[in-house]
Parts: sequence; structure tokens; C-alpha cells
Amino acid sequence: MKVQLALAAAAAACIAGGCIQVKTESEIKPIHITMDVNLKVDKDLDKAFADENNEKPKGNFKAVKAMVDRQAAGITNRAMLEERNGATDDDRLLIAEENARRMKRFGEVAKSNGTTIEVAQKRYAAKLREKLSAGAWFQDDSGKWSQKK
Repeated sequence: MKVQLALAAAAAACIAGGCIQVKTESEIKPIHITMDVNLKVDKDLDKAFADENNEKPKGNFKAVKAMVDRQAAGITNRAMLEERNGATDDDRLLIAEENARRMKRFGEVAKSNGTTIEVAQKRYAAKLREKLSAGAWFQDDSGKWSQKK
């Protein structure tokens, strides 16, 4: 009899347990999406070097492009110009001036994005490699020099 009573009590508990209602409440909170730093750096680099992207670029860009196209200078993996074969004294002066201008712009972009100059340089070097003319010298991320095909 005790066994039957125990089974009846257990069955009643199972049935009653199935009838228990639980009310839950949840709060919907807004999701904050952090913009990828690289996208902001790219946007700021485009602004900083906008004169080079115009149909009629200003400043030394035409001279720099001509020098890179004739292979007297190449683009490093930090987006700087480096002397190659056949560079003249005027080329060397242009390289120094352009590198100083670029470092200033990279510094501004890095500061405004809370990142390093190196990050800005690497991002811009990747953009420049895409734009190079065939035969132009460039340095890949590992430091190896190649000519654009």
C-alpha cells in the first residue's frame, strides 16, 4: 500500500509540475556596432591624399608618378618612395620632399584614428600597389621588391 501511495504521489507531482507556469521578462537593449578601424583609416587616407585622386592632381603627384613609371623610384611596403636604378639628383630631392609630405599626412591620419603611423602606411601602400602602372617597382608586405605586371 505504501508503494502505491508513493507512486500516486509521484504521479501527482509530475502532473502538477507540468502545470506550473513561469513568466519571463526580457529587456531589449540597443546593439552598438563598432566601425572597423581599417574602414575609417581608409576613408581618412582618401581624404588626406585626395589631391592624387583628382582628375587633375595638384602638387608633385605628376612628377612622382612619372618618376615611378620610369622606374627611378619604387613604392615601399610603408607607402614611401625609395630610389631605384637611374634616379637623378632631382629625383632624390623629389623623393625626400614627397616622403616628408606623406609622413606628415600619415601622422595626421594615425592621430585622428587613434592608431599608429605604420597602420596608415600599410593601408595606403596596399592602395598604391593597385594603382601602379605595369613595370613600376613595389615592395610587398614581406619586403620583397617586384615589378608590377
